[in-house]
Amino acid sequence: MARRMSRDVQIQLDALSQLAGYARVGTRELLGEGVKQGREQAVRIISGSLALEPGYVARHLRVVAPVQIGDTLEARVQATSRGVLLTRFPHTTLRRANRSKAGTKHAGVTGEIVRGRRYREPKFWYVPNLRGSGATGIAVRTGRGRNAYKVLRGPSVSQAFQLHREDLSEELLREITARFNQRIRALYSKTVGTDPELTFL
Repeated sequence: MARRMSRDVQIQLDALSQLAGYARVGTRELLGEGVKQGREQAVRIISGSLALEPGYVARHLRVVAPVQIGDTLEARVQATSRGVLLTRFPHTTLRRANRSKAGTKHAGVTGEIVRGRRYREPKFWYVPNLRGSGATGIAVRTGRGRNAYKVLRGPSVSQAFQLHREDLSEELLREITARFNQRIRALYSKTVGTDPELTFL
């Protein structure tokens, strides 16, 4: 019986030694997978709360691969911090009858920034060929001068990401932990065999 126990203990020690090596490599792999999954979850959640297309949100979330910082590995998702032009959200021009001549004229803009909440602003108008991007923006007058206006922006992808970060972190941590345990169990079972007396993880 003593020999049996000695052999069993040695098998366990050998298995744990291999697991220690796997943990160092496996942690980096799991972090890499986890941060990619975190990005996918963020795209789903952000595009579900803001009226933005998932593809647009995805372009503004960048995965940073795991790097060693001191004794720990860190991986993260970076998000664009600049506010999103209102023209990136659903929007429609408002028109009204022209009193002085036939036809209609511009009467503002209606649109949606947060899903399920529409705005209707008669003072909003479009500004084409914005400097730097050439995009069209939605603006509001701030005075009487030709350039007295402000181009309007909605929440940035970064702001939306920070708003949901805690929920994302908890969900992702649970999933990474489950995956890590699953891999450890699989490797451990291959190492010690299928004898139920030796498999205690």
